[in-house]
Amino acid sequence: MEAPKLRPTCCFWEGKLSPICSRWDLPSLEVDDKSAASQSLWALAFKNLMSANRKGSRRFNEGGKSHQLRVGDTVMHRKNLVSNKAHNVTAKMLMRWSEPLIISKFLNENNVLLVKPGTGAIVRKAHVSQLKRCVD
Repeated sequence: MEAPKLRPTCCFWEGKLSPICSRWDLPSLEVDDKSAASQSLWALAFKNLMSANRKGSRRFNEGGKSHQLRVGDTVMHRKNLVSNKAHNVTAKMLMRWSEPLIISKFLNENNVLLVKPGTGAIVRKAHVSQLKRCVD
């Protein structure tokens, strides 16, 4: 949770209980009580939990940026480079980006299916963060 006042123990029991305690006196809460005080307590608890959820979501999503890729765009994907001493291959000398490929379809919001431009053969699936537009 974001703030100390939004912890579950503070929301539900106004800080009277500690999560460290091994025994909680739950019958004293009278969960089945339909009084106005009980209803207001649960409404406040729900409001505090929703507020904490919004704050957490806002903080989680603040660094993201949307992509501008579409089906049919020509892109290159970033390769995973690995050195191989047996074959005398040094990763720093290899090409970091693949040959131009075409986005065939979006598998979900951030994953695409890549195909070869001439043959239409499926090459691989890739995350949009591993792609860059290919300038012809």
